[in-house]
Amino acid sequence: MNRFHIAVVALLLAAAAVFGTVAATRTAGLGAAAHQTSTTNQYAARVKQLNAFEAQLRRKLAASTHLRQAATPAKVVYHRPPPVVVVRHSANHEGEDGGHEGGEHGDD
Repeated sequence: MNRFHIAVVALLLAAAAVFGTVAATRTAGLGAAAHQTSTTNQYAARVKQLNAFEAQLRRKLAASTHLRQAATPAKVVYHRPPPVVVVRHSANHEGEDGGHEGGEHGDD
């Protein structure tokens, strides 16, 4: 290959690189603008949805408060828990404790 052919190929590759860079930049710019518009629309829709939900909750709270004021207060009944029984076994069994009755040693 002579120098002329090498120069032409290099020039064509440089032009292709420039056009490719310009195309990629424009595509990325369009994608970002479209994404921003989509995000803005999604945000507005979500805000509208959340505002409607908030209004619904406020209506339910107002109705609930009105019902609570009309109702009598709840009666609180306290039940004691059952007692906890702790059983301690001793190493001495009946008859081996030196004549004490019932296995009571007084060594609690």
